[in-house]
Amino acid sequence: MFYEIVWEDGSVSVAEYGSDDEATKAVMEQHNRAKAGEKNGPQEVVASRAAKVFAYKDHPGSYNEEGTLTADEVKASVNDLLKGVDVVNVGVLSQVVANLVHPMQEQATPHDSKFKAEADHELELELA
Repeated sequence: MFYEIVWEDGSVSVAEYGSDDEATKAVMEQHNRAKAGEKNGPQEVVASRAAKVFAYKDHPGSYNEEGTLTADEVKASVNDLLKGVDVVNVGVLSQVVANLVHPMQEQATPHDSKFKAEADHELELELA
């Protein structure tokens, strides 16, 4: 399984572990180091506290690797962009269309997933 670890500052890491128990143990070790003000292993930076952990069967960055969408999905996004616009910046338009299949998304809040792929579940951690 792959695990998206959302850190307290909103940054994310993706790691692969053999089980939820293994992932929980690793994340809690890092989280406890952060609470104690300890370093993050050999990187010599202060460890970060975990906020959430999302589990995925496949790597969340593998979302829509084919890069395909239905015509209706593309039309809806392009129509949203064109509402009330008389002149179109083609560079912006091409970026909007390209972002439709990008595996990452803007987070609604700092501790939401950064990936478009739907998580299989979220680990329940005692992060106090």
